[in-house]
Amino acid sequence: MSGFGKVVPEDRQPVPRVVKVPTKHKGELKWLPAAHPLHNRLRSDRFGLGLPFAIEYLKDKPNVVVGLIPLAWGGAPIDRLKKGTPTYDDALAKTKFALKHGELKGVLWHQGESDTVSDTRTNSYEQKLHQFIVDLRKDFADDQLPFVAGNLAEFYGTSKEHSQPERVKRIDKVRAILRALPSQVANTGFVESKDCSSPDRHMVHFDRESYILLGQRYAKVFSEMMSRPQEKGVNNSN
Repeated sequence: MSGFGKVVPEDRQPVPRVVKVPTKHKGELKWLPAAHPLHNRLRSDRFGLGLPFAIEYLKDKPNVVVGLIPLAWGGAPIDRLKKGTPTYDDALAKTKFALKHGELKGVLWHQGESDTVSDTRTNSYEQKLHQFIVDLRKDFADDQLPFVAGNLAEFYGTSKEHSQPERVKRIDKVRAILRALPSQVANTGFVESKDCSSPDRHMVHFDRESYILLGQRYAKVFSEMMSRPQEKGVNNSN
C-alpha cells in the first residue's frame, strides 16, 4: 500500500536518519532523503505507513540509519507483484543496490484488497502469498528474512460498492489468510488494522492518522520478531 493519507506541509520535510531508493527514477539508482509521499509511482501516492514505521523503529536506535525501498503499487493484485513480473524484478534490482550499503532487515507488506474482487483471486491468494515469501527469501539467500503483513482495513466491505455478501465473504477470507500467516510461515508477523478510519466514501483507504498508527504497529511487531529466536520452516503451507 503506497498510502492515500493527506500530506500536510511538514510531511514534505525529510525525516532525519531515513533515506529511500525512489520508486521511479532516471539514470543510476541513488539514495534520497525520505519525505512524504514516500512513493512516486502514481499520482495518487500520498501519506503512507513507511515513514511512521521508520520513525518509531529509530526511537531506541540513535546510531542507526534506515533505508527504505518503497515498491508498493496502489490497487495492484498479487499477480502484478509476484516473481516473474516487472515489479518483482524492480524490487530485486533496487534491493541489490541497497545491499551495497547495508543489510536487508525485512519486508513490510500491506496488500490484498484487489484480490477480493473474484473467487479466482481470493481462492489462490494464500498459496501465492506464501510462494511470494519463499521466492523473496530464496532470491536474497535468506531463509529467515522477516516478513510483516498488515490486515485489510476493518471498514473495508462496508461501503455500498463493496458490501455485497459474496464480496464480504472474500474480504473476510483474505483477512483470515493474512491473520494466520505467522502460524503458517516461519518468521512472519501480522499487524491488526482495528481503530483505524477512512478519509473517503469508498471505505478502502486509511487516513493520515491511521497510517501513523499502522506504522507504529508495524515497528512494534517487527521489533518483537527481531528480539526472539528465529523460527525455522513452514508449519502448514497450503
